[in-house]
Amino acid sequence: MMNGMKRLSLFLLSLCLLSPLKAADPNARLGKWTISYNEAKHSLSIACGTQIVLDNVCPEATYQDASGKTCYISSATLPAPTLKKGKGIISVSFRESTDVQFAISFQLVDDYLLCDAQLTSPTLLKSNYLAPICINQPYRLFSASESNRMLKVPFDNNDFVRYHQYPFGNEMTSFEVGAFYQGESREGLIIGSVDHDHWKSGLVARTSQQGDMERLRVFSGMSHKETRDVIPHGSLQGKEIRSARFFITFASDWREGMEQFAKACLKVVPGRHNWTQGTPFGWQSWGVMSDKNSFQVDVAVSNYFHKTLQPNGFCNEQGKIVMSIDAWDNLNDTQKDELCKICKANHQIPGTYWTPFCLWWDARRIMNNKLPGQDKYMAHECILKADGKYLKYDGAYCLDPTHPGVKAWIDSEIRKIKAHGFEYLKVDFTDNGMIQADSYYNPNVHTGVEAYNEGFTHFCQRADEGTPLYIALSIAPIFPYQYGNSRRIACDTWGRIKHTEYSMNAISGGWWTGLLYQYNDPDHCPLIGNDDALQTTLSENRARITNLMCAGMALVCDNFDLEDKSGRGNARLSLERAPKVMMNPEVNAVGRLGRTFRPIYGYQEFQGKHEGAESFFQLDTNECSYVAIFNYSKQPLHGTLPLTLLGIRSVSEVRELWTQTKLASSTEILTYDVPAMDARLYKIVR
Repeated sequence: MMNGMKRLSLFLLSLCLLSPLKAADPNARLGKWTISYNEAKHSLSIACGTQIVLDNVCPEATYQDASGKTCYISSATLPAPTLKKGKGIISVSFRESTDVQFAISFQLVDDYLLCDAQLTSPTLLKSNYLAPICINQPYRLFSASESNRMLKVPFDNNDFVRYHQYPFGNEMTSFEVGAFYQGESREGLIIGSVDHDHWKSGLVARTSQQGDMERLRVFSGMSHKETRDVIPHGSLQGKEIRSARFFITFASDWREGMEQFAKACLKVVPGRHNWTQGTPFGWQSWGVMSDKNSFQVDVAVSNYFHKTLQPNGFCNEQGKIVMSIDAWDNLNDTQKDELCKICKANHQIPGTYWTPFCLWWDARRIMNNKLPGQDKYMAHECILKADGKYLKYDGAYCLDPTHPGVKAWIDSEIRKIKAHGFEYLKVDFTDNGMIQADSYYNPNVHTGVEAYNEGFTHFCQRADEGTPLYIALSIAPIFPYQYGNSRRIACDTWGRIKHTEYSMNAISGGWWTGLLYQYNDPDHCPLIGNDDALQTTLSENRARITNLMCAGMALVCDNFDLEDKSGRGNARLSLERAPKVMMNPEVNAVGRLGRTFRPIYGYQEFQGKHEGAESFFQLDTNECSYVAIFNYSKQPLHGTLPLTLLGIRSVSEVRELWTQTKLASSTEILTYDVPAMDARLYKIVR
């Protein structure tokens, strides 16, 4: 709440310094941006240079007044506004016949705009919907092209959601941020919320095949099945209520625009980039072992990595790996203590697992038992309700992050985790703490985002006492991002080529989240898994390992214990495969960079499906460019890439790192040949 109040105070101070525009000048300019008002349409137009990027904009909102009456307000039905300009800020203020004022502000930051909506009244208001951008009349955004795309960003990574790159001529709902771009020219409009303290925000759009933006709503107050909410968004209250600020840019390269958006968010709230023990490489028990994990297997795997994989390069830049023991670890306290000692002796980082906003109890148990970690509150007192019913999601009750009982449990659990010696903590199912509830223990909290921020701030304060824990978010929303060192980019991902394609979909549309988080986590990687995954081929292993290196961290999850009797995986085959795909020094060096590749095209989806992954990705360093090419099909993939498309003007050497093949240097094209269900990783030395 304090961040919001500070922003509000700065905004009001800015208004005090504003001066009216001259009547002869119908336009207001901020750098390369022009904001104008069309009196006949009661709408705003926003241009970047000579390009109109948003037209026929009629901001709108709903609110409850002091009497409890629900009201709708829109510029479309209001008199001409007052346009005022201050240093780097433009305010467009509409007033009803009542005392309610509805204002849209634009602030120039670097070369992009921040836009928000504000309701102001001398009496108390409530609102759960403010839309600074609302367009209901079509306008031409791009010329017609089959490469025109709309990028849908999912709210979280649960339920096997995907990023979508819809061709124009479709509708989409995107969460927190979205993009509209021409694939061939790469020009693009990016709009996204940079504030994540009170609201769930997003946009709803419809475009035409001719290149028109037909409908667009950019708003705070999102409640949707994909936000996991079952009731409307909570209402903010006060005499002044503001939406989130929305980033707006029109970029010559939409990919750079998405990265600029991420950097704009980091200016508002820095990310959790405090890990100093190197890029996470290693092993985790979930995946192959899962609920059949054992102390015996954990020790065997730790020793195998120490004796074989770490000395041969499967480790981070400090020579370390993570040993992450997941849910259903089947370890007692003594075994946890001992395992942490073994891992540290093996130059490894011991990790464990917890779900702080979930309670995995049945209905009878929550009514008859106190929440762990304290002796004051019964479990049911700490559970959120929606429409008067206990909230449950993914099989777990949703705990109130603002409740003192929940905070006491967090305190108790983190003390135990640290006392054992764990340094890495996988935090799962955090969505459960962000679902909108009827009310919260803290009466000043009204939205799921506010509750989540309060609970996770407390969590991180405890995690950072002494030596900070690495926090690896698993199932979690993308925003807010400041509570995790890493976040899984997709839902559970295994080892077959279809799983590589699913994981790479999240890089195709969401590579830029690697700026918000210290690392993007491509999920656990089994070389040889269970059931049909026992048939995973060596080429699929290469593709999946390449997937890890392109994401920015690498955790495998095989059973490497020949003495294990659980029946999980195939230790003999895993031990045979690991040296072939986990000991390539140059491939591993790419992963140690901890950075995420970005898509080269952005409009060439696998099988032409808008939810498909791209096949071509690039990462630039000071010395070279890496190009990763994935073949998700059962047929060979070959062709050429123009080096101008990669921004490369000179080449001294080209090598493929898996086959160690040196290619003929060319300043014009990269020739590629990728076998079925495989990947190739090219190093282009400039």
